[in-house]
Amino acid sequence: MNKSTLKSLFAAALCAALATSCGSSSSKEGTSELSDATSSDSSSSKERTVELSGGVALDIAKTPEGLWFGKTEVTQAQWESVMGHNPSKYKNPNNPVEKVSWDDCQTFLGELNALPTVKESGLTFRLPTEEEWESACRAGATGDYCCLSDGTEITEDTLDQVAWFHDNSDRKTHPVGQKQPNDFGLYDMLGNVEELTSTAVGDTQISRGGCGLDYCEVSKRSWRSPSRRWEFLGFRLCAETAAK
Repeated sequence: MNKSTLKSLFAAALCAALATSCGSSSSKEGTSELSDATSSDSSSSKERTVELSGGVALDIAKTPEGLWFGKTEVTQAQWESVMGHNPSKYKNPNNPVEKVSWDDCQTFLGELNALPTVKESGLTFRLPTEEEWESACRAGATGDYCCLSDGTEITEDTLDQVAWFHDNSDRKTHPVGQKQPNDFGLYDMLGNVEELTSTAVGDTQISRGGCGLDYCEVSKRSWRSPSRRWEFLGFRLCAETAAK
């Protein structure tokens, strides 16, 4: 075999090797980009932000059951952006709205769902049932409190990590979202303010979660008149896809 033939064979082999390497690299890069895009889409599908008015927004998270929940209790800023006033005793835009009754919440929901931005979101907001509330609060926990994102279950000794309650609240409400969220990304499900539900027992509405005056457990349950307003009574929104 002469030198010319050897050179030709070597050149052909080198080109083939380069082509294989480039094809493999291109394939890996394409897979990486697709994986990143899928991961981003997956993340965004579990959290949404719905604009209200006046620059105020509502952050929501999706539970494994497919129901959207407000990541925090409804704040004073969110209430005021919809209703135009703030009835709360412990005034701070980032604190939960309080001194609102179940009847007041129905008026709020009517105004909220009528907002153009909410209609565009394709969601209808309401109060959760107490069963929906408890499932969202537990986030998989089987004990008396809730689960964190790492699977750790909160206990009586670690309640301070997730709740404003009797031992740390100083008998007042606090800005939402300062404690750790549960495994569903929901803050302050226990303590701060009681959260009204849509569940009724006789002539009373059920509120859950306890407040800053209580030793809060997931089973904490109170009965409130639909017209009752109190400085430790608030609510959290849930939402589902609007009927077409």
